[in-house]
Amino acid sequence: MILNRVRYQGFRNLVDAEIDFSDDFNYIIGDNGAGKTNLLEAVYYAGNGSSFREKEDRSLIRFNAEFLRVEAEAGSDRIAAVYLDAARKKITLDGNNVPRISDFIGWLGVTIMSIDDIWIVRGAPARRRHFLDWAIAKISPAYVAALVEYRKIVRQRNRFLQSLNENGSRKLFEVFDEQLITSGNEIYRRRAAKLPELREIFSGIGAHFSLRKLDMNYKTECSDMELNEQILRRVRSVEIARGQTVVGPHRDDLLFSLNGHSMQHYASEGEERAASISLKLAEAEMLYRARGERPILLLDEVSAELDATKRDILLGLLQGQVLFASTRALESDTIAGRKIRVFHIERGKVEIS
Repeated sequence: MILNRVRYQGFRNLVDAEIDFSDDFNYIIGDNGAGKTNLLEAVYYAGNGSSFREKEDRSLIRFNAEFLRVEAEAGSDRIAAVYLDAARKKITLDGNNVPRISDFIGWLGVTIMSIDDIWIVRGAPARRRHFLDWAIAKISPAYVAALVEYRKIVRQRNRFLQSLNENGSRKLFEVFDEQLITSGNEIYRRRAAKLPELREIFSGIGAHFSLRKLDMNYKTECSDMELNEQILRRVRSVEIARGQTVVGPHRDDLLFSLNGHSMQHYASEGEERAASISLKLAEAEMLYRARGERPILLLDEVSAELDATKRDILLGLLQGQVLFASTRALESDTIAGRKIRVFHIERGKVEIS
C-alpha cells in the first residue's frame, strides 16, 4: 500500500502541516534536531497507533499544544486518524471508531529502520523480543490480542507470587498456572509459525552484505516451545523467592550467529550493523509475503555508519515506497536508479524541494 498523504497537528516539534509523498523514494534532509525522526514517527503513529520511541503517548503532544492528531491517506481510499489529548485517545479507520489497538496495528504496512537497530543484535533480550513481537503483530491482529492477554496474566501471576512472600495463600497456583500455560502456548504457537520464515529471509539478505552463514536461533527454557506444568513445578521455589514468573515467552531470546559463532561475542560493529539492517529488511519481506503489498520503509539515518559499499548495497535492496531521513545532501537526482522527491526540514517545518 502506498502512503499518499499525512496530516499532523500538535505532534512533537513539527509545525502543523499536510505532506504529500511520492509513491517511490522520498528523501528528507535536515540537521540533527530539525524534526526528521519526528516526521517518520508521525507516519508510524498513523500506521500503528503507537510510537517506535516512546511508551507514554502523551509525551508526543507538542509542549504548547492541548492535543495531537495525525491522519494518513493511503491506497485509493483508506483513511486513518489518531487523536490524543490529556484525557483520551481515539482511533478511526475509514470513518469507523477502532476500540482495540489489535484491530488497527498494521492496517498500513510500515517498517522502521534506525541507526539504533544495532542494539537489537548487541543489546538486552527485551529488545529482541520487542522486535519479534512487532514483526508478527503487523501480520496478525490475533497475535496482538494474544500478547495483550498473556502480559495481563503474567502481571496478575506476579502479584500472586509476590503475595506469597507476605504469607499469602498458595491455593490459586493451579488456576494461575493453567492460565499461563494456555496463554503462553498460544504465543509460542504463533511465534513458531513465523520464525522459520524470518530466519530464512534474514540469512538470505545477510549474504548480500557478505555475512557468511548468518543465522538466528530461538532460546527458551521450554523445550519444543511448549510451556507445561512440569516446567512450572521445576521453577516453583525460584518464582516464589523472586516474586516473578521466570519462564515463558516473556523470558525468551533470539540468538544471532555468524559462521557458527555468537555475534554478541565475536562480531565487529560493522557486522552487527549489517545484521540489524538484514533483520529489519527480513521483517519487511515477511510482511510483504503475508500481505502481498510492499510495506513502507522508514529509514532514520540508517546508512550514517556504513561504508560506501554497504550503503550502496542497502540502497539497492530497498523495495517499495521509501521515506529516507538523512543529514547528508544528495549527490545526484536519483538513488539506485529511482526518482526522488526531496523534502527539507528545519525547526519542524517541512518544505518540498
